[in-house]
Amino acid sequence: MELVSILYITLFILFMIIAYRFLIRRLSKNRVRLEEFCTLYSTETYEVTGEVEFYFQCPEPVELQFYIWSNDNIVAELANKEFDSGGHILRYDTKQLENGGYTFGLVTNKQKTIKKFGVKN
Repeated sequence: MELVSILYITLFILFMIIAYRFLIRRLSKNRVRLEEFCTLYSTETYEVTGEVEFYFQCPEPVELQFYIWSNDNIVAELANKEFDSGGHILRYDTKQLENGGYTFGLVTNKQKTIKKFGVKN
């Protein structure tokens, strides 16, 4: 009898896990559509020297700001304008920055995407 009750408890737990996963999928369906957001790519290497190219793609025309931060402080604003759909490259000369770790990213009214990079001049 004890083995049967353990089996029922195990089956009940499995059923609850399956029901929970189904419910989560059902509630989150169509909530976040990744194709509506810009894609920001990392630099080719983590440590950069000289001019660096920041590449991003937008699925539709969008107003965005592109920044470089150091410890949550804006170090440089590379763009603050509307970009057409498609791929874009922003260039920046890192000789204006001290050696160390920085973040770069884009900000729109729907998203804020940030990546890390290091400067070694």
